Amino acid sequence: MGTWVLRWQFDKSTYQPGNTVRVDFWVENTGETVLFASEMGLQLEFQKEKNLFYQQECAVQIAPRAIEHVTSLIFDIPRTVAGILRYAITYHLWEYSQSGKAWQDLGPSWEERRWYMKVLPVPYYRAFVSRGLPPGDRLVGDQIIEMVQEWGFETYTAGIDELVDTAELACEIRERIVGSDCLVAIATPRYLDALGGYWRTLEWLHGETGIAFGVSRPMLVLRDQGVQVGGLPGELKRLSVAYDPLNLENLKQRLGGIMPGFRDWVASKRRKEFLTALAQVGVPLLIGGIAGYVIGRSRG
Repeated sequence: MGTWVLRWQFDKSTYQPGNTVRVDFWVENTGETVLFASEMGLQLEFQKEKNLFYQQECAVQIAPRAIEHVTSLIFDIPRTVAGILRYAITYHLWEYSQSGKAWQDLGPSWEERRWYMKVLPVPYYRAFVSRGLPPGDRLVGDQIIEMVQEWGFETYTAGIDELVDTAELACEIRERIVGSDCLVAIATPRYLDALGGYWRTLEWLHGETGIAFGVSRPMLVLRDQGVQVGGLPGELKRLSVAYDPLNLENLKQRLGGIMPGFRDWVASKRRKEFLTALAQVGVPLLIGGIAGYVIGRSRG
């Protein structure tokens, strides 16, 4: 019986309408029989209705316990398409039968549409990011900022992206928040509340979120799971998502279910729909990122 792992990787984490996409495919033969790859393909969600998909023929033999790059799939994203696009993977493998001394057609295989790629138009939305400046805060904050930027946001943090005179800091922050499309706050632990036994974050977070709330800017609070966020009672709690600083990959996957709705809120101010979507996000429903894999086996 043949067993394998099909792997693929995109050349970018985020695309724009009209961009050219390259996807590389590898097959790892984890079994003891010889495999042969003859076709790789990818179907974006808007192609399903017309039964279309991008495909690339190949002719690569994969020995037992070997890994081979089988092909590169290259296609252009239509200029009329944007957003978080689900896609399915299809591939065609053959297995050599020692008993029959012949190749057995394993048939085209389709994997369910549970991955996504990001096609985001420019210019990006402007996000004021409220976060700590010390190295300890930036260790986590910089990684989270990269995740936010991947969803089509240009980010700005006072004191990091631009040095501001202390006397002008308050005025500069307010102007930046008012001029931004939204606010993203990263709440890292700062001091332990001796009475409550939980961690609190810095007070500046309350001030900056208060300004954003006052000028009706969409807000998203990403908080360390050990932090309790006060201020704007009830509101920040509903808009917050907890993360584990030791497992930021989980946050990255959860953002796959959150950020599309947040972008919609920024674009249309439909706050109620975002709150509903945020409340429903538990485990990731889609798999994102530039790489993916599936495990398969023959029926013999």
